[in-house]
Amino acid sequence: MLAAADLLYGPPSVEKFLGPLPVVRDLLARLDLVGIIDRLCPIQEKKARYTHGQVIAALVANRLSSPTPLVRVQRWAEKWAVAEIFGIEPDALNDDRCGRALE
Repeated sequence: MLAAADLLYGPPSVEKFLGPLPVVRDLLARLDLVGIIDRLCPIQEKKARYTHGQVIAALVANRLSSPTPLVRVQRWAEKWAVAEIFGIEPDALNDDRCGRALE
């Protein structure tokens, strides 16, 4: 049976770290980092979900908020609000994809 509080407040919310991600997103947008990278390094794969610029933007956010090794960026993105702020699903930030973007 549902408690009265459950009916008033709805389902529990998802809690993720936000930290400096909104500021980093706005800064990268002002610098047009994604656009510059995408113009200089266009994506060759037709089936890629995200461009190199989008992945690099998430990596820059990682470096500025909570630096982790490439093999742990996906785990970082799961705990932080990367999907909500940058629109990139955490499973797309595996070490292979990050490495391809850095090449």
